[in-house]
Amino acid sequence: MFERTKRVFKITRVVLKYHLLSSLLGFYRSFAKGGLPSEPLCAPPEGWEKEGERLRRALTELGPTFIKLGQLLSKRPDIVPPPIIAELQLLQGRIEPLPFEQISRSVIFTCECISEETGERYTACRKLEDVFDEINTEPIASASIAQVYRANLRGNDVAVKVLKPDIERVIDADLKLLQLLLPLGAKLLRVKGFDAHVLVDELSIMLRNEIDLRLEALHIQTFLRNFKGWEKVVIPRVYWEYTTNRVLVTDFIKGQTVSSHPSLDEDLARYYANLITKSFLKMVYIDGFYHADPHSGNILLLDGGKIAFLDFGAVGRLREDLKLDALEVFYAFYKGDVSKALKGFMKLVGVTEKDLDVDAFYADLDELIEKFQAGHYETGQSDNLARLALKYGLPAPRAFMVLERAILLIEGVCNELYPYFDIKETISEQFSGAEMARAEIKRGVKRFTEVKLVRSLPDIIDTYVESPPKFIQETVERLTIFFVNSLIFYRIETSPRSEMRWKSCIPCSKKLELKRGRR
Repeated sequence: MFERTKRVFKITRVVLKYHLLSSLLGFYRSFAKGGLPSEPLCAPPEGWEKEGERLRRALTELGPTFIKLGQLLSKRPDIVPPPIIAELQLLQGRIEPLPFEQISRSVIFTCECISEETGERYTACRKLEDVFDEINTEPIASASIAQVYRANLRGNDVAVKVLKPDIERVIDADLKLLQLLLPLGAKLLRVKGFDAHVLVDELSIMLRNEIDLRLEALHIQTFLRNFKGWEKVVIPRVYWEYTTNRVLVTDFIKGQTVSSHPSLDEDLARYYANLITKSFLKMVYIDGFYHADPHSGNILLLDGGKIAFLDFGAVGRLREDLKLDALEVFYAFYKGDVSKALKGFMKLVGVTEKDLDVDAFYADLDELIEKFQAGHYETGQSDNLARLALKYGLPAPRAFMVLERAILLIEGVCNELYPYFDIKETISEQFSGAEMARAEIKRGVKRFTEVKLVRSLPDIIDTYVESPPKFIQETVERLTIFFVNSLIFYRIETSPRSEMRWKSCIPCSKKLELKRGRR
């Protein structure tokens, strides 16, 4: 009880120190009356930068739980103005590290040993510094939850990530306080459309996942499988025998972070920006499993034209249907197809033409795509999509909000590397007509199960009329076989006189065997 009271006093002191109530109260009072101030599309309101900076500094001072809270709020353009979001997205910086002695005392390794005298097995406890042949006591990275050290293990350079002492207890106490304080703060500021309990639940899940380093090790294993065969993308290997819920040991990868602003010539900077974007597009639109915190400190530039990703605690996942819908919108932006983007975005957020003013939405979407095609957009493509959804009161899946923030970070990283970066160039390299055809066939199969495939056929064909003749011929032949057999399959399946056995998913009539029963 005393600890909780002490923590409340500290939070109150920090709020007063940075004048948070007085600086934000005015904005949210006006927000309660009429919503976010009216503004031209793609032009965020000016002002509030100082308030955002004060909020960022206050959250940093309050520690890991509040830093993660700020990162979550940076994904909520419906309740946080863009200038404050821009500041909250900077909550990635280096945190003042704890002394190595304090970190070492909080970690104990247990191992089985054999007595030289008796030959009996026994369990021994070892300190962090005793496990490795050599360990540098100065951390190479320090974040809100953990610190990372460089060490040597059996002749291999390794990175040792260690949770900070008592971090679980601190986070648990802060979450209980936030369950009480956030709803009160939302009422005081009269923030509409904000469910504080849902936000605390989301924050709790995110933090509890990040303080179990075995989960991060599993994420790394998935990325290693997904990027097998990609020689230019390096994912560190996990040393499982030394990894616990509080310690993660991986290969140490030597390189320069993008945040260190390496000196690169224009061609090399452009190459790295394209490679970073290409690998991230693969994570999202092909694998459906992506790095959810790809800021400039988590991406290394290596010799030999390679890149490496670090810190896999936060990941995003996309269901197959959501992945295909997001890919349709993304590719429609690239092709400049407003109608296709409109259909895809409506499927993505789960609305129909009855739920919004289609003509007005189409006009705004056309403006966004026009700016994207011309390369004249003040904020990121995904940010503009989120704000467009907000303007029309459209719901957005949580997975889309996580993806939006990740794409914004990638866009920022690439523009930091190469100011003239054009994402359209990378899209044309990453997604060929064949890739898109395969995605459309997957979508077609899904729609067929909902008896919508035939109506989708014109859209599928229209998308690829500009493809090379040979590709069109092969694709049309395959699609024709697929659709004819699918229609036969559907007709037989719905006949009460028939019983079918599907031996293979390959669309060929020889693979469909039927056994007709007698009346």
